[in-house]
Amino acid sequence: MTKGLAPPRAPALDGMRALFVLGVIAYHLWADAHKWTVDPGNVGVIGFFALSGYLITGLLIKEHDATGRVHMPYFYARRALRLLPALCFFLAIWLAVDLLFQHGQFLATVPSAHTPGSGVSWITGFEAVIGALLYITNWLNVEPHWHLWYGYSPISHLWTLAVEEQFYVIWAPVMILLLRLRRHYATVLTAAIALIFLAEPSFLSSSGFNRIYFGTDTRCAALFCGALCAFIGSTNGWRFLRSARWAPLLGGAIVAVIWWSAYALRQEGNRPLWNAGVIACSLACALAVVFIVERPRGAGGRFLSSPVLVAIGKRSYALYLWSYVLNTWLRDTGAFESFLVIATSFLAAEVSYRFVELPALRFKHYFSSTPPLAPEPIEPIERILTLSG
Repeated sequence: MTKGLAPPRAPALDGMRALFVLGVIAYHLWADAHKWTVDPGNVGVIGFFALSGYLITGLLIKEHDATGRVHMPYFYARRALRLLPALCFFLAIWLAVDLLFQHGQFLATVPSAHTPGSGVSWITGFEAVIGALLYITNWLNVEPHWHLWYGYSPISHLWTLAVEEQFYVIWAPVMILLLRLRRHYATVLTAAIALIFLAEPSFLSSSGFNRIYFGTDTRCAALFCGALCAFIGSTNGWRFLRSARWAPLLGGAIVAVIWWSAYALRQEGNRPLWNAGVIACSLACALAVVFIVERPRGAGGRFLSSPVLVAIGKRSYALYLWSYVLNTWLRDTGAFESFLVIATSFLAAEVSYRFVELPALRFKHYFSSTPPLAPEPIEPIERILTLSG
């Protein structure tokens, strides 16, 4: 394993995924209804971006350092096995519901809005699915004249997956070029790229908010911040965190910045403050990943490694896919609405994780340039709850 990078399985990073996805679910459930002044959903999305940028870049660096090359077809095959089966399972069921129940309840968007949607043609469902499979949902949301629906896509939350996939397509070939350079030069160039994308939204003040919110170029800063942290880590550049006495103070500062950014990201009407929130959150979330990787036995690492959070984190992808539409479908169902949404989201995520994602991942070793890892065991929910107690 390349020194200074996360091990293949870091339980605390699964716990971090859990916090991010729970922030997204909480935002969609309660933020608008209860007039929250913070936006944990946007923080969760940026956190996922930072974590993905760090891990994907780290994996490519490890493969290059171990084998002397990056096998691009294998890389994309592994990404497809990780992402496509659960996405196709979700889209198939969503489209079936769309065809069976063609009315606003099932096609309206932004679950927290609690307003009825307008009836649309079944063609809209197919269009939304095709956009999701092509990973272009974010750009369809930018320009409403490019599609049949009004406003957002009926499965608008998939814009984040589109941004990540577009990042993978562009960044992996760039990584091959960077890895031919001395690691110091590659790190400096990555820092320059991250700085450009951090600053870009500030120069687009005349653009509509959808352009800033959904654009790949305006939302990939956290991915590049994570990538930069991985490059620094590949040369053991973060080793000082392991023993520094002031490291806990840094951890507290990172949490404080993330909390402030949650407030700033709620101020969508104040573009400069919102942009500052994106910058602060991107940097802080990337540093949070580094902090947990370098100090896994610290208080934060122990908390994030709790069995319940780790179990939720492993199911975070499916939770993200399902919670948004279940929140839409079950809106205004009465006093137990939140309970129903959360319960059905976890049930759908468990089915997806156990019967779709894990079986698909068993084929990853066919596309590995390095020795395969042992298959991941499935922890029964009862055992997870027992361990957490």
